[in-house]
Amino acid sequence: MAIVTTTVDADGVALITLDDPARPANVTTPELTAELLAAVDRVATEPTIRGAVIASGKPGRFVAGGDILDFVGAWERGMSEAEAFEISHRWNRELRRIERCGKPFAAAINGAALGGGFELALLCQHRVLVDDPRAVVGLVEVGLGLLPAGGGSQRLPRLIGIDAALRLMLDARRLAPPEALAAGLVDAVVPAERLLAVARAWVLEGHPPRQPWDERAAPDAAQLEASREHWQQLVDAQFGRHYPAPHALLRAVFDGLPLPLDDGLRVESTCFAPLLAGVVARNLMRTGFVYRGEADKRARQAAARLGESAVVLPEYDGAAAPPPRGSACLWLWPDAAQARLAEIAVAADAPPSRVDIALSQAAARGVTPVVLPPGRPSFVARLLEHRGSLQALAAEGRRALAEGAIASPADADLASVLGGLCPPWTGGVISCTD
Repeated sequence: MAIVTTTVDADGVALITLDDPARPANVTTPELTAELLAAVDRVATEPTIRGAVIASGKPGRFVAGGDILDFVGAWERGMSEAEAFEISHRWNRELRRIERCGKPFAAAINGAALGGGFELALLCQHRVLVDDPRAVVGLVEVGLGLLPAGGGSQRLPRLIGIDAALRLMLDARRLAPPEALAAGLVDAVVPAERLLAVARAWVLEGHPPRQPWDERAAPDAAQLEASREHWQQLVDAQFGRHYPAPHALLRAVFDGLPLPLDDGLRVESTCFAPLLAGVVARNLMRTGFVYRGEADKRARQAAARLGESAVVLPEYDGAAAPPPRGSACLWLWPDAAQARLAEIAVAADAPPSRVDIALSQAAARGVTPVVLPPGRPSFVARLLEHRGSLQALAAEGRRALAEGAIASPADADLASVLGGLCPPWTGGVISCTD
């Protein structure tokens, strides 16, 4: 079945709808890209078509960006930097046709557009966002150990300025519609029922199909160098040396901005390649996204798994006392960014620790504790004895895994990172020794 469909109305406005039938969300796969390019070519070559609106057929969802489940396996597959470069450069080279085809494109953003999804919207000369707090936009790749590699590191600074763009990208900010409009990321925010109509009306107004970055002069070299030194100091202080993505983002921005856009896009792909092929991005994507997604599924099924032996405690006063003796506690921790849940197992008969206390205090902020039957050893409590030494933590993690004190490598990594015992760049107590 088709992923991309194109219809042309009586006024000559093409509606290009993205709707992958095999996925719950649109992802910028090679298949979607190929069908989108075919639609762009039709718009460009049919004389009766005046312009196009790119929209999503997924209710409340625009485009989710790259396929993280595929990206997370790049390191294990032995992806070379040349292969990683081509993933980014092919997209940048081919999707440039949206900007260069000679006809105006508007993006009708009906929901979240993060990473590659927002980079697709940036390719359009006009962006209309639905007025819904769930419709967040932004370039969040640094949080996954990558950088915006679909043109975002080059287009966003040219659109809203270097300082504003870098702050958003380094912080992996997700902007709600009013923030996105105020920051200049979108051109209009409208109710859902008017989204397509407003985007279509803009196309019909006959705006020149030009982008600001194809006409703006290069920034002053001296000012650019001063800005670079300033941002390098901030990144060094905030991220240190273990996170390569922020440093690579600075190189992409400051090496690319003095150049014409097409050359800047090549710089972006060059800076992106070692990140996707490297292990830190694998660790951050796996622990921060894949494992949390798995934990989310397990946690939502916890009551059914535990049956009548589980006692759910819907209210907890946040005190530092441990759960009832002879039981264990499964903590469902809401992720601040995407409301995902993660789980950490803490023994009930272990003395209260700093992690136990922190989790107890977190309960008052919405964490739901579930009391489990006895018999599960205390993994986090065992790791606390080795705090401060990654080598010792890794050895204890593997020992606990072999003894059955923790169910899986994924649980060990997730618990050690969320418990504050391993820094996220390591991926957790198991991943750090891979």
